[in-house]
Amino acid sequence: SGKGGWKMRALLTGKQMKEIDRRTIAEIGIPSMVLMERAALAVAEEVKKRTKKTEKIWCACGCGNNGADGVAAARLLHLAGYPVMVVYIGNREKGSEEFKRQAAIAENLGISVIFFREFIPGSCDVLVDAVFGVGLSREVEGEYREVLEMMNQANARKVVAVDMPSGINSDNGQVMGCAVCADVTVTFGYEKMGSVLYPGRAYCKKVIIS
Repeated sequence: SGKGGWKMRALLTGKQMKEIDRRTIAEIGIPSMVLMERAALAVAEEVKKRTKKTEKIWCACGCGNNGADGVAAARLLHLAGYPVMVVYIGNREKGSEEFKRQAAIAENLGISVIFFREFIPGSCDVLVDAVFGVGLSREVEGEYREVLEMMNQANARKVVAVDMPSGINSDNGQVMGCAVCADVTVTFGYEKMGSVLYPGRAYCKKVIIS
């Protein structure tokens, strides 16, 4: 705590958070899948608080570790009895090892999955955004821009972003061409600079640090 009861607020860049994760895995020895399960639990709990079991949930997942968090959260929601569909964006074969493992688990459990290029856009009740996370450093283009625009047009009652709304630069809060508007952003470890600097702050809305 600082003077007068003010609390110090730790703010990290995406690069700093990635280094903390690397050290946690490589030097401390906590497996990445354990960190992922904790992240997924936090996301799933926030979705459950805001969702009825009759409501339709979409989890839009990239093929990196942010997407793997999203797939794991979808699994937890599925096992809890929520109707959930996973929409993949990107090249699964070039995905992270963690993503491939989470995708295999989800499919072994019979969770509904589809690739964006085969997906017919419509509407859902709750949307989980797990496309990019904190690693985005260039403009969103092509199929990725299409999926972010689709997410903003899905008329979801609630949008829950995993770590950062996709399309927001986690270092400076800038919109990288296109970004998802979240109602709740579940971030991990520390709050990110991009969630307090505008315009990113407006896209994150309520930030929950897990």
